[in-house]
Amino acid sequence: MDMKKLLTLVFLVVACSLQALQAQKSPLLPSKPANKAAFPLGSKFVIKLVPVDSVNFNYSVLSIEPFKKEVVWDSDELFEEGGADSTVVFYFGVGTIGDKKATFLLMKNYSKIPLLYTSEIKRQKDGQFEPTSNIGTLPKIRVWEMWPYPISYIGLSEFRKDDRYDHNRTN
Repeated sequence: MDMKKLLTLVFLVVACSLQALQAQKSPLLPSKPANKAAFPLGSKFVIKLVPVDSVNFNYSVLSIEPFKKEVVWDSDELFEEGGADSTVVFYFGVGTIGDKKATFLLMKNYSKIPLLYTSEIKRQKDGQFEPTSNIGTLPKIRVWEMWPYPISYIGLSEFRKDDRYDHNRTN
């Protein structure tokens, strides 16, 4: 066999092997439902709420992708009018308010449930996560959180129904 045919054969075997390996890889997304995940600055991510009981939710990460544009905190154009039920869409990035740079977390809750959750921030890449406050999120409404300093990651956990808006409860 001449060298040209041998190289062609080796190339075909390697290409077919790589394609077979690629097909065997299990996708990482959507993730298995969990109670907590952290997301890097400069990302758009979508979660799907998975009920644990009548109040608490785990969530699956459906997608995560880079988001390098400047966050415009008062614009609705990032979000669709109607999203998939039981999902929450987030944009975590840098924007300006007035003439100051800030870190923003924009979100829209496409579930029918007002939500509370726990959030933690990591200010430096080698720093520790620290608790931070948040306002929760109402159904079908775009809300935002803002910090006047750089943040590397945000951790979100303990999603739960916000009973402050349950008009059917008795007490």
